[in-house]
Amino acid sequence: MQIKTKGIILKELANGDEDKLLTILTEDRGVIFAYAKGARRFKNRLAPSTGLLCYSSMVLFWNKDRYSLDHADSIEQFFGLRQSVEKLALASYFAEVSAVLGPKENDNGQFLKLFLNCLFFLQNEKVEAMLLKPLFELRSLSMAGFMPDLVGCAGCGCFESSQMLFYPQEGSIFCGDCSAQRQGVHIPLTQGTLAAMRHIIYSPVEKLFSFTIGEESIHRLNDVAEQFLISQTERIYQTLTFFHSVSTFT
Repeated sequence: MQIKTKGIILKELANGDEDKLLTILTEDRGVIFAYAKGARRFKNRLAPSTGLLCYSSMVLFWNKDRYSLDHADSIEQFFGLRQSVEKLALASYFAEVSAVLGPKENDNGQFLKLFLNCLFFLQNEKVEAMLLKPLFELRSLSMAGFMPDLVGCAGCGCFESSQMLFYPQEGSIFCGDCSAQRQGVHIPLTQGTLAAMRHIIYSPVEKLFSFTIGEESIHRLNDVAEQFLISQTERIYQTLTFFHSVSTFT
């Protein structure tokens, strides 16, 4: 069965001497695995469109419970990201997270749209990289079914308090009074951090990238989103470790 779709390469692995096994985030089938015959050969017609972060219009063939990539016309290569080690490292982290959290069956394309938007904003420096990182982490977690409850304190229900704390293992916030009676890993939140978290989780797509917060709140937001992601997915991300090793954000 022949299938036409659009997708971006999240991962490429050598399969024999000439072929590749690709992890692809598609617009209508979520994350799939596909074989690209001969794609490791320099002059192969698939070679230019099967590298990491290549976004293409694709023709796939489904047979015997596996996909193979028959044709790909490149739409965007994101060359701008490859000119900066830090940008490429962050984009690669987004790709690894997408491979873990992306839908594994029929999809409405929203996860792909989120990923592509983050790459475009990162490449063009329209949004600060260290705002894009927690935005992608929290929004992708929410889309994958790990949405935190940020409406109010999980203990008393208050919307705001002089002290609010986030518990990454539970995905809940507690005020200072209620958290005094609890144990477990928690992160104190600034007002700016909590406001940003609520914006990322609850805002409509067209307003998602429209917010700013202070530097201290950005640091705290990154800490919260990263710990929440690791806690909920229960895994270590090699691309995240590499990103931290090259990042200038301290």
